[in-house]
Amino acid sequence: MRHRPILAACLVPLICAGCGRRATPADCQLIVDRSVELQMKEMNETDPHDVQKREAEVRAELGDELKACERDRHVTDKTMACVQSAQTTAELDKCLR
Repeated sequence: MRHRPILAACLVPLICAGCGRRATPADCQLIVDRSVELQMKEMNETDPHDVQKREAEVRAELGDELKACERDRHVTDKTMACVQSAQTTAELDKCLR
């Protein structure tokens, strides 16, 4: 399945439940969008329109998982800064562990 790594990255626990703050909808969306963007970059698909389209598709496919992220996940500002600055899917994975 083409987006299985995206699902895995989104479902990886961000940080222990007792730490940080509750993830906002924007936090969860950023994690998904960065995952899509970095995966497409690694496949040499960098057209901004195509990336945005795929991000929207994946967000729609992950509806319940995104709601669970918002409800159950805790993040820190450091985690979210790492997500924003990750340049590869491997770096992103390290941010989320």
